[in-house]
Amino acid sequence: MKHSLTVALKNQSVAVERFLRVVRHRGFNLTHFQLNMDDGQYHVAMTVDSDKPIHLLTTQLNKLVDVKQVTLENLHQQAM
Repeated sequence: MKHSLTVALKNQSVAVERFLRVVRHRGFNLTHFQLNMDDGQYHVAMTVDSDKPIHLLTTQLNKLVDVKQVTLENLHQQAM
């Protein structure tokens, strides 16, 4: 299932590296990634795909010191 996430991070390159490492270690495939800087922090808009429950990823992201906020929006796949 695909999930769309928006994450606010501290404005440090190491924060982005830690964040991406968690996504990879939790077994989620990154299908879209956009990084913007605003108000002195990074804003990441991304889409992940996995059969695993999304809470396994969001829980771990929220534990990172560099993560300020995680917002989740489910994407519904349409049958053709």
